[in-house]
Amino acid sequence: MSKENWDDLRVVLAASRTGNFGEAARLLSVNESTVVRRIAQVEERLAARLFDRVKGKLTLTDAGLEIASLAERIEIEVQSSTRTISGADVRVAGTVRVTSVPILTNRILIPALPNLLGQHPDLNVELVAEARSLSLTKREADIAIRLARPRDEVSVVARKLGDLPYGVYLREGAAEDTLRWLTYDDRMNDLPQAEWMAKTIGLGQGSAGQVMVNDAEALLACVQEGLGKTLLPVAVGESIGGLVRATQFPCDLTREIWLLVHPDLRKLNRVRTVIDWAAATVNALASRHAAGC
Repeated sequence: MSKENWDDLRVVLAASRTGNFGEAARLLSVNESTVVRRIAQVEERLAARLFDRVKGKLTLTDAGLEIASLAERIEIEVQSSTRTISGADVRVAGTVRVTSVPILTNRILIPALPNLLGQHPDLNVELVAEARSLSLTKREADIAIRLARPRDEVSVVARKLGDLPYGVYLREGAAEDTLRWLTYDDRMNDLPQAEWMAKTIGLGQGSAGQVMVNDAEALLACVQEGLGKTLLPVAVGESIGGLVRATQFPCDLTREIWLLVHPDLRKLNRVRTVIDWAAATVNALASRHAAGC
């Protein structure tokens, strides 16, 4: 493939990763007009649109996905050849987008982030804290860290990182036996945490004296305010001052932590680096909280 064609593919790849022509231009150190022109040239040659705009952000079309995948494979080959020729790994640089649920992002990944960025100052990490599962196939994220084994994404590579035990927590000094339960609202009934509370504690729809939310971060905030007791990851509950584990409600709930990555990306140096960091972060949790609940 010619240098000119590879330059065009690099522009498409940058736009797909940033979701914005201006950000792609800054990433490549070129003018935004250059990015727009090169993408238009590729679209003209292919007679196909590569991007749609969804809520102000560039989203790859089916044709765009094919071109971006091709560009990623070429990028991997270039990096691999560079490592072979130099006899050493290349500098870790670029952007990696990681998605996970807010409680994992805020309480587990972010506290471990300074170590990663300290070792790799040219690495950019974009954290997307969302309860919904972003699509790796559609390039909504490069890496996903989830609390369940993937069932519906057959085109991604999945790796179990470890287990996340849960325990019942409340604010220090609160009356454990009379404290109300904090649980999930009816839309979240299929969560293992909600099921555990419904079966073990007898909480169900319409139970009185509850505070119900739709996110574990909100549950944590309620516990910190002394509004009640609830299930939290042991790694979270034990790391926050002012919380204690309940003694009257032993918990046997453990969820699996899985990492997902698109196969076209996993050999990229920056992606491999973030994968290794995520695995080490979860392993450190396991060693600190091996006892579970």
